[in-house]
Amino acid sequence: MLRNLINLTILNLLIIFNAYANELKISSDKLEVDRENKISIFSGSVYAYNEDIKIWSEELIVKFNNNENKIQQLNAKKKVKIINQEITATGKTAIYDPNLETLQMYGNVEVTESKNFVICDELFLDIKNSTSIMTSVSSNRVEAFIVSE
Repeated sequence: MLRNLINLTILNLLIIFNAYANELKISSDKLEVDRENKISIFSGSVYAYNEDIKIWSEELIVKFNNNENKIQQLNAKKKVKIINQEITATGKTAIYDPNLETLQMYGNVEVTESKNFVICDELFLDIKNSTSIMTSVSSNRVEAFIVSE
């Protein structure tokens, strides 16, 4: 049961990121556009959102494909917080690759839903194969708290 609840929480987070790649509104203190490298760098109190998700960070790098019409990768850095419905995920950095359908979060990662939470150092989500791996590289261990209602 514990594993099913953790997987359900992680799967919900994956669905969030799939929606996130289609349409995104972003506000920040500064925007740098590098057309040659096809990236946009938003910095300073970054807030990115759409109807399904809210993301806060200090920096968000959006990498586009060669035609500049599709997001190739999102890289959120420094004090990353992601909220969708009742799920909140926090960490130091998050990288989403819509082509590979993967999400990686690093640094004091915490995923909470209602009273349930998972704490780890690294989180790897494979959306396509519906798998998740949570690890700790420090002396801490992966920690989960599950409340069945």
